[in-house]
Amino acid sequence: MPKAQQVEAATEYIGADSELTIGERHRETDIIDKVVSLDGAALEAFMSEPVKIIISESSDENDPQLVQVGVNGVTQFIVRGIEQVVKRKYVERLARAKRTDYDQTIDDRLGEAMNKLRRRNALRFPFTVLEDRNPRGQAWLRGVLAEA
Repeated sequence: MPKAQQVEAATEYIGADSELTIGERHRETDIIDKVVSLDGAALEAFMSEPVKIIISESSDENDPQLVQVGVNGVTQFIVRGIEQVVKRKYVERLARAKRTDYDQTIDDRLGEAMNKLRRRNALRFPFTVLEDRNPRGQAWLRGVLAEA
């Protein structure tokens, strides 16, 4: 069996950066093809598969060394900077833990000020998948990371 490539989640597409103007409300959607299409017991088995990951160390001394991830009332603690094997369902939670920051610019066009915000997405806990033995794993992770 060929060795699976690592997936560094922080370098993957995690939803489009966008710009919006104060006063307008709209939602852009990204179309991502999902390779994984499972239901019932097959999905439960897929989400329970072991995946080897490492969560990056934080440069913020106030960030906890243990990252707490919960799924359906069950909590998994993952230590930063150490390779660990966890169930895929906890990897999904890490992939969905995103932070959105905004850059603000004020543009003066024809005497009318326009207040624009540019959205930037980032992972709250950047991580790398070191080993996922399921051939569907990489496509699944990329699909989850790309969701808003």
